[in-house]
Amino acid sequence: MRSPAAERRRPTPWDAVVALAVVAFAVVLIFLLRPTQGSAVTAVITLDGETVAQYRLDQLDQPETLTLNEAPYPLTIAIEPGRICIDHSECPSQDCVHTGWISRSGQQIICLPNRLVISLSGSEAEEFDAVTG
Repeated sequence: MRSPAAERRRPTPWDAVVALAVVAFAVVLIFLLRPTQGSAVTAVITLDGETVAQYRLDQLDQPETLTLNEAPYPLTIAIEPGRICIDHSECPSQDCVHTGWISRSGQQIICLPNRLVISLSGSEAEEFDAVTG
């Protein structure tokens, strides 16, 4: 014979309904929050807190290379239409190189030894959501 406390710990049909609702909500959010293809993505490259370069990745016609010899560990950034990566770096950890290509708004490549950040932002993020006051 089971105790009443043990009976209360068993999953009920309502538990399954709540779990399915949470999963369905998560799936809907994934599709609603996906960035649109072809949106204007800008790559901002900052070294030691100062902006070194900006590229509109959707407007590039041909691949470009940016070499930063002024960084503590020199590095090479590869820029192609729609994507960007750190191609080569002399930093000890190489995490920035292993990050690979990034192409979507909100993604970043960070090289801590060089104090370098490459961040992608879309044109939608620059618009106001609401004005208060």
